[in-house]
Amino acid sequence: MEHVGIDLGSRRSHIVVMSGEKVAERRTIDTRELPAWLRSRDASRVVMEACTQSPAIARAALAATHEVIVVPGQLVRALGVGARGIKTDDRDALVLARASVRNEQLPSVHLRSEISRSRRELISARATLVDSRKNIALSIKSWLRGRLIVVQSRGNSLAFCEAVRRAALETDEGLPRSIETLLETFEHLTAQINGLDEEISKLAESDPVCARLTTVPGVGPIVSLAFVTQIDDIERFSSADELASYLALVPGEATTGGKLVRTGTIKAGPQRLKALLVQAAWVMWRARPNDPVVLWARAIAEKRGTRIAIVALARKIATVMYAMWKHNTPYDPSRAARARAASSS
Repeated sequence: MEHVGIDLGSRRSHIVVMSGEKVAERRTIDTRELPAWLRSRDASRVVMEACTQSPAIARAALAATHEVIVVPGQLVRALGVGARGIKTDDRDALVLARASVRNEQLPSVHLRSEISRSRRELISARATLVDSRKNIALSIKSWLRGRLIVVQSRGNSLAFCEAVRRAALETDEGLPRSIETLLETFEHLTAQINGLDEEISKLAESDPVCARLTTVPGVGPIVSLAFVTQIDDIERFSSADELASYLALVPGEATTGGKLVRTGTIKAGPQRLKALLVQAAWVMWRARPNDPVVLWARAIAEKRGTRIAIVALARKIATVMYAMWKHNTPYDPSRAARARAASSS
């Protein structure tokens, strides 16, 4: 079997084909022509670095019956990419091809299904709109503070726009055109977000797994769909602890000299899903104070503080959702509250 190393570029990609330890072919090709080129070749092992273009090229390679390895970006340095400060597209492709020849167990990122990919794009689009609306609200609030105007409304609903207009029109300056433009944009974004929320709710209701996960307190359609979309295949995690580590909802560790030291939550994992799970934990914390899982978290808060307890609760929610999905079981608060002592660390 030949080994194909591809250094992907937005316009041009570099390819090195190796047969054993010998370079059989080198070429540069338009990235858009890569699927057709892959279809023209016999089954090979295709290796590339994870990037924006890699999912599309990986799917094309799989469709052409190739074995595909998409190396995580944080590991390519260990393979030799950029070694000794020398990094060129052709050299990177050669390093990937050689790594494939010499290592049968190259790690690869998970390639999501088409359904998960499209749903992830939907979740991402909503997050982008929410961030844009948040920035606009901050600009409007800054203008209000500069004129000592106070409005009693949160900056995430149409009531905010009405309150700003009413308060501004009561001043001598009135409502400048610039602020009115921001308010109109805020209203437009809110309508777009509401439209995506409706679509997400319909998708979550029609998906049996998502519908089951929304029975967990604090978990709504957005959290459940984001969770299922990110995980994609529950069988790729052998345990709930492995999932929690993947989501970076576990403490770090600095062990030296035989002394075990726990640090703060590791800064890794899918940040958007991690933030959604923390929000779900806050909702459960406030809305269901007598839920056994929340009582479990409050016991942690008494010893470690609320912040750590919320992260522990977010981890607990994630592991409960894992069990519900993998074992096809309903939400059981009493069972979810059971935890090893290590889980509260």
